[in-house]
Parts: sequence; C-alpha cells; structure tokens
Amino acid sequence: MKIVFYTSGIEGSGRLVRGIAIGNALKRKKINCDFIIINSSSFTHLCDQLDVRHIEIPVENEIQLSKEKYIDSILYKTIIELNPDILIVDLLWFSLYHFIDELKCKKVFICHQVYNNFFSIKLLEGELQFNEKQYDLQLAIEPFHSKIQLTNINPIILRNKDEILSREDSLAKLKLDSSRDVCLYAFNNRPGDFDKYRKKYSYLENEYQMVYTSNYSGGLFPIIDYFNAFDFIVCAAGYNQFWEIIYFNKDAVFEHVPLKFSSTEKRYLECSDYQFDENGADQLVDTILNL
Repeated sequence: MKIVFYTSGIEGSGRLVRGIAIGNALKRKKINCDFIIINSSSFTHLCDQLDVRHIEIPVENEIQLSKEKYIDSILYKTIIELNPDILIVDLLWFSLYHFIDELKCKKVFICHQVYNNFFSIKLLEGELQFNEKQYDLQLAIEPFHSKIQLTNINPIILRNKDEILSREDSLAKLKLDSSRDVCLYAFNNRPGDFDKYRKKYSYLENEYQMVYTSNYSGGLFPIIDYFNAFDFIVCAAGYNQFWEIIYFNKDAVFEHVPLKFSSTEKRYLECSDYQFDENGADQLVDTILNL
C-alpha cells in the first residue's frame, strides 16, 4: 500500500511536521506501507532526520495548475507517477482541484482551524469553491466550526507521551543543571520571529536556564523529545507548538502571529482548555485504513 501526504509550507516547518507525525504513527502501528511526503518546503532535512521519504516539487501558480495546463504540472505528474492508494491533502485543496477526480485512490482532506473564506479562492480563471464530493473523508484536526462538513479527530502530535526522553535523559543531553528550572524559547513560524520576541522575554534568563532554538537556524529537532526537561515554554500559538503544549500539559506563554487564513489568537482563546489523550495521528491512521 502506498500513502502520499501532500502539503506546501513555504514558510515554517509546521505542515511538514504534520506529515512526519503521520509517518511516525504508521511506523508505530507497524503498518506495512510506503509513505511519501510531497512538499515545497525548505525544511525537508527534518524528514531525513526521522527517516521519512519525501519528494520536493516547486511551487506552481494558478496558471500551471489551471484546467487547461494542469496536465503539464509537476504536481500532477508526481502524483500520477506515484499512483497512491491513499492521498492525504493537507489544506491545499485548490492545487488539486482540476484533476483530483481523475485519481483512483482514496482521498482524505485534513484541515486545521481556518476562516470560511479559505474554501473560496478567487483566481484569474474565476472563483474556485471547495467541493466536498472530491474527497472520501474530510477531517478537522483541531476543534473549530466550519461551513464545510468535517469529521473531528484529535490534534496531530509528532510523538506520543511514552516516546519522548525522560527528564533525567533530556537534561543530560541538553547539558543542563537538574537543580534549576528550565525554560524553552522556540519560534519556527516565520523568519525573524525568533529574534522579534527574544528581548521581550530576556528577563526569564534571571529565573530559568534557557534553551533557545529555531528550525530556521539548525535548532533542536524534534524539540518535543526534550519536553520533560522544560518547566516553562515561550513560543507562537501555531498549530504544532500549541497542541504539543496542550498534549504534554506544559506551562507556556504564546505569541500571536498574523496569518492570512487562520488565527493563532482564536486557537488560544477557544482551545486552551481542550484536553485529549489519544494522538490524532493515531486516530487518522486508524480512520484511513478503514476507508
């Protein structure tokens, strides 16, 4: 069986990490399959660190993916060549809109919190509307209300709770003093965010041993492996970091970064009290294998 995960993620590593999390869940459940991530990210070295197969393609515009031109697009040719049994589309429904009906595989759409206008895209050729009939399954991977029908699963997390390092091992690997509290300062969303907020939280250096990291500068990955070492975390309220903190019940402060189709502030206000035990990546694997 071949499972393909497609996403973009030009800025930040979040979407790519979701794909890696699904790959980890497949390995954890010992599913015999070929799992491949198709993406246009600059963080593909993260896949290599966790031994996940990946294919990089360039970002293609609305003309290259139009009804008249898509057959010559690299995205179309890559998916056709891979010939997956299951295709998981992370957010980017509009890129495949004109040819997804040609694909004979099962198609799964996954979506984090977005504004309703995300499902209507205005292009030169006209307006595209999300078509629920193009997918066998549509999943919301965090709690939110949407104008389209979505089946809810828990948030997708890179690791399960029993898969990360103990506090003792984490502190040892990070060469930290076990007698003092530790604060993690981590920003992976956009270039510049790491430096933007660092001065604001510099006072924490008087209270904690600090661990500074960003995937933009070869930081610790996956940082979640060291979570048992951290007593406090400073980060953005992006999907992965927010839900990792909720899942592992860590004390944290979040910065809200402006996004085009979603709101980190809305995520924080509506979901801070949400609790869950089962990793959404495991739920997703169970669900797609029953299609």
